[in-house]
Amino acid sequence: MNNRESQKSSFIRDIIGCLISPRSSLKSILKKPSLKKATALILLIAIVAAWASFNYMSKLPLTSFLNMEDEDYFPGQGPPVNPEQLRQASGIMSAMTALIGVFATWLISSALIHGFSKTLRGKGSFRSMLTLAGYASAPLLIQQILRLADSFMISQEALQLATNLQMSAIAEAAVDIFTIFGIWSMILLIIATRENYKMSTARSIVATALSSILIVFISTFLPLR
Repeated sequence: MNNRESQKSSFIRDIIGCLISPRSSLKSILKKPSLKKATALILLIAIVAAWASFNYMSKLPLTSFLNMEDEDYFPGQGPPVNPEQLRQASGIMSAMTALIGVFATWLISSALIHGFSKTLRGKGSFRSMLTLAGYASAPLLIQQILRLADSFMISQEALQLATNLQMSAIAEAAVDIFTIFGIWSMILLIIATRENYKMSTARSIVATALSSILIVFISTFLPLR
């Protein structure tokens, strides 16, 4: 096995380790943190999330875009865009939003945890927190893979029904973040925070919980999900 294959195998092993034995795996990663590998994992999650979002938007019935077609246009803008073009454009925008949102959530949540941990007298670097937070996102890869599979199988009727459900912006952000996989990832973040900043579990929970609550509110203003 050459060096490249060995690194790839080690990367996959670290991801699986974070899922089944998080404490020992995160401790091991912290001894030799690789921000490049953590970024690669976040990129993979972002690509799968973007693909799923594009599929969902592309499956919406054309009737969902008819009202957009009938909107007034400013003089000189030319003829209105047809619903099919709007659907394709919306799919691309949805994919881009998902892609950027995954990276933004990773960076902002890591920065918030770092700030709160320092306030609580934790000792650790932001770079290491970014790395551990990337690996702590491993459960979200499973979630996005399931979303991608669902995006291929869901019917237009079921998708339309889900789209028509009305929730407040804060409630929608909370539902998006506090999923089973989101909570699983949050637990890994608590462990990562404790290991990186050499804090007690209680302080790590406080830092991670405050970060998650702020992410919910930030998500109501910025498209992080």
